[in-house]
Amino acid sequence: MSIKELQTVDDSVIIALYTLSTRALLVIILLAILIMIALYPILDGTILAWALSLMLLMGYRLYSAYSFKHNPKKYSMALWYKKFVFNAILTALIFSTLGFIFIHQVDHYYQLYIVAVLVGLSLGSTVSLSVDARLNIMYSAILLLPLISTMAFLYDTPLHIVLTISLILYFLAQVINLYNMYQQKNAFNVLQSEHMLLNSLFKNAPLGIFTYDKDLKVLECNEQLNKLFEYDQGELIGMDLHLLPDRDIVKVLERAITEGTESYEGPYISLKNKSFWIDAKMFSFTDLDNNILGGVGMIEDKTNEHVALTELEYMVQHDVLTGLFNRRGFRNYIEQLVTSVEHQTHFSILFYLDLNQFKSINDSLGHQVGDDVLLAVSKRLTYLLGDDRMVSRLGGDEFIVIIPHVSEDKNIAHKEAEEFSREIQDLFIEPFIIQEMHLHIKSSIGIVLMEPTYTNTDEIIRYADLSMYQAKIENGHVAYYDSSLDKQQKELFILQHDLAYAVKKDQLGLMYQPVVSIDGNVVSSAEALIRWEHPTRGFLSPQDFIPLAIKAGLLSHITWWVLDNVCQHISQWKKENRWNLEYISMNVNAQQFVEHDFAREFLKKLAEYGLKTQDIMIEITERSLIDNFDNTEDVINELRREGVRCAIDDFGIGYSSLSYLKKLSFHTLKIDKEFIKNIETAPKEVHLISSILDIGRQFDYNIVIEGIENAHQQEMLKELDPKLRYQGYHFSKAVDAEEFTEQFLK
Repeated sequence: MSIKELQTVDDSVIIALYTLSTRALLVIILLAILIMIALYPILDGTILAWALSLMLLMGYRLYSAYSFKHNPKKYSMALWYKKFVFNAILTALIFSTLGFIFIHQVDHYYQLYIVAVLVGLSLGSTVSLSVDARLNIMYSAILLLPLISTMAFLYDTPLHIVLTISLILYFLAQVINLYNMYQQKNAFNVLQSEHMLLNSLFKNAPLGIFTYDKDLKVLECNEQLNKLFEYDQGELIGMDLHLLPDRDIVKVLERAITEGTESYEGPYISLKNKSFWIDAKMFSFTDLDNNILGGVGMIEDKTNEHVALTELEYMVQHDVLTGLFNRRGFRNYIEQLVTSVEHQTHFSILFYLDLNQFKSINDSLGHQVGDDVLLAVSKRLTYLLGDDRMVSRLGGDEFIVIIPHVSEDKNIAHKEAEEFSREIQDLFIEPFIIQEMHLHIKSSIGIVLMEPTYTNTDEIIRYADLSMYQAKIENGHVAYYDSSLDKQQKELFILQHDLAYAVKKDQLGLMYQPVVSIDGNVVSSAEALIRWEHPTRGFLSPQDFIPLAIKAGLLSHITWWVLDNVCQHISQWKKENRWNLEYISMNVNAQQFVEHDFAREFLKKLAEYGLKTQDIMIEITERSLIDNFDNTEDVINELRREGVRCAIDDFGIGYSSLSYLKKLSFHTLKIDKEFIKNIETAPKEVHLISSILDIGRQFDYNIVIEGIENAHQQEMLKELDPKLRYQGYHFSKAVDAEEFTEQFLK
C-alpha cells in the first residue's frame, strides 16, 4: 500500500486536525522557549533567531486554527487542509534544523538533548496528527531522517552507530505503529458502519425480522414483526417456534438451519388465529469458526396483495354481470378438462347456447332489461345443472355448458346429450318475468360430443360454434356437430390458397391507426395494420386471414413483409423530416419467435434502414404469448436488452395467468376493446377496467386502450387515468400511409 492510499481525507479529518493542533501548538511554543534557554549559552543569537521564527509560525498557526473554528467557510475545506499540511511540514523543517545543523555546534551532552527533543516531538505527533496517517508519517520523517543521517557521521560522538541504529529502529517502529493504527481504525470504522447498517435495517426494515437458535427459540425480533402479528414488545422473545400451529412453517425454519436458505410463500394462521398470506425467507447464521448458531427469518405480509390478485383473478375469469365463467374462465376449464385422466376414456358433452330473441329485447326494451334477462337465464342454468357442471357466458347472449366425463360409451353419451338438451330447452318454457314483463325466450343449442383423448380445444370450440349456427336454422333449434358443417372450411381452404400468392401479386397493404393521449388527443405513436385486397372478396382484415396464415405456415413471410414496409415508411418519414412519433407498433405472433435467429434478423432489418431499436414496438397477443411462453421468453428478453419495446396486445381476451405480467416486464399493456364497449351502460365494467389499470400501473406499464368509439367513453376513461393513451374510431380509423402522412406527420 502506498502512502497516498493510507488516508482518505474528508471534512471530519480536517476538523480534527485543527481541533487537536491548538493545544499541541502551545506545547511547541513552550518547547521552543525551553530549547532557546538550553542552547542560548552555546549558540547565542542563532538560537534566538531560530526560536523567534518558530514562534512566529506557531502564532500564525494558532490564528489559522482560530479562524477555522469561527469562520470555516472562509476557504474551501481542500484549501484549509493544504494550509495545515504546509504549516505542519514547515514546522517539522524548522525543528529538523536542530538535527542536521545545530547538532554539529554543541557537545555530546546537548546532542543527546536534541535527539531527545526530536524523538519526543515525533512521538507527540502520533497524537496530534493521529487522524491523518499520511501527514503523521511525513512529519516524523522530516524530523528524524535528517537526524539519523547526521548521527551516522558524527564519528566523535560516543555510540553514534548505536544511536543511529536505534533511531532507525524507532522510526521504522513508529511508521509500522502508525500503519497499524490506521488499519485498526479503518477496520473499526467498517465494523461500526456494518453494525449501524445492520441495526438500522433490523429496526427499520418494512419486513418482520427475527433470529432464533438451533432449538427454534426466538432470540430477537424487530418492531415490525411485533406489529405484524400484534404482539407486545418482548412477547416473542424466547418463544418456542415448535409450538406454531402451522407445521409447514416449522419445517422451513428447521431446514434453514440444516440445509441452508429456505423460502415459503402461502397462507399462515398466527397463534392469535389471524389469517395471513406471507412471503418468508429463512437462512442460518454462524460464528467466526463457521459453526451454525441459529437462523434468521424475514417475513413480508403479502395478504393485501394476495387478496387483490385473487379478486382480480376471479374478476378476469368471471363475467361481471352473471358471475359465471367468462371466456377466459371457460378456456381454463376446458383445457384442464382435456388434460384430466378421466378424459382419456370418457366422453364429455359441450352445449353452446344462443338466445334467439335477445337482440330484439335488448334493442326495444333497453340494456338494463337485457342484463336482467341474462341474469335470469344464468340462474336457471346454474340451478338446473348444479356445481359439478360448468356454465359460462362467453359474451353477449352466448352461454356454454359442459357436462364432464359422462360415459365411456358414445351411445350412452349421445342419449345423455339428448336428455340434457331437453332439460335446457325446458328452462325456457316458462316466461322470464323482468320488471313485471313476461318475456318468452327460446335458445339455439349446438352440441359437441367431446371425444376421449382429443385435446384440441380450439377445434372443439370451433365445432361448437358451427353446430350452434346450424341450430339457428333448424326447426328444433338443436344441432349436433358433424362433418357436413365443415363445408365452409373448403371455402377457407381456397382463401388460404389465395393467401399464398397475396404478397407476390402485391395484394397486401399497410394501414396506420394513430395512438393518442386521452387528455388532449395528441398523437404519440401508431399501429401498423395489414390489409388484404382479395380480388373477389375485397378488403379483408387480419382477423379474416391471419389464422389461415398461421395454419398454412405463411405467417413468417407476411410478418417480414410488414416489417420491411414499416421500415421503409419510417425511413422515408425521417428523410422528409416528418418523423415525430415515439414508435410504430406492429403485431407479431409469439410462435414466430421460435424461428431461428428471429431477434438477430429483426435487428438486422432495422439496421439495414438505419432505424433505432426504439422506432418499432412489437405487439404480442396475450393468447399467443401464453401458448408459446416457454419457447419465446429468451427471445423477448434479448430484444428488450437491445432496446426493442414490446407490448401485450388484446389484454383481457386471452387466457394467461397474471403471473406472466411479472415474468416479463413489457413496455406497454393494450387493453382489448371488449372491456370498453359496454362501459357507458355497465358501471361494473368500469370497475373492472379500473382494477386492470391498477395492476398495469403496479408493473409500471404504459397503458393503451383499444376501441374507443365516442367522446363519452373517452371522458369516462380519462377520469380513471388522464395519462392513458387510446386508439379507436373516435379519433381516427386506420388509414393508408399517404393519408396518415398528410394528416398526422405534417
